[in-house]
Amino acid sequence: MKTVFVCGNPAVPEDFIAIKISRALKEKLPFVQFRETNSLTDLEFIPREFVVLDCAKGIDEIVVLNDLKAIESGKKISLHDFDFATELLLLHKLGKLEGKNFCIIAVPFQMRFETALKDVATLLSKNE
Repeated sequence: MKTVFVCGNPAVPEDFIAIKISRALKEKLPFVQFRETNSLTDLEFIPREFVVLDCAKGIDEIVVLNDLKAIESGKKISLHDFDFATELLLLHKLGKLEGKNFCIIAVPFQMRFETALKDVATLLSKNE
């Protein structure tokens, strides 16, 4: 079974699309276990195939990232600036991503839900 870690904030409408997609796909993709998480650094176990579903600003279509260098992490002023990119870079520094194949499925904030749902389902079904 494939595990997909889902990030987002249900209290913020523009940061909810990944969670909404995962909840809609639970029944449709029984070979995928979706785990909503508030913080990647809280994970006790990171599987060898590490897949994350999140939303992103500044993109027009779904983007799949497999390279930490492609993840932007801006300057941090306070803990409120501790974002997803920072968490991934921290996990990497701690060696928790060593030997892991990770993939980030980034969905644009403004993408139509039906389109995003279909596209994410297709991506997750490819390597069942």
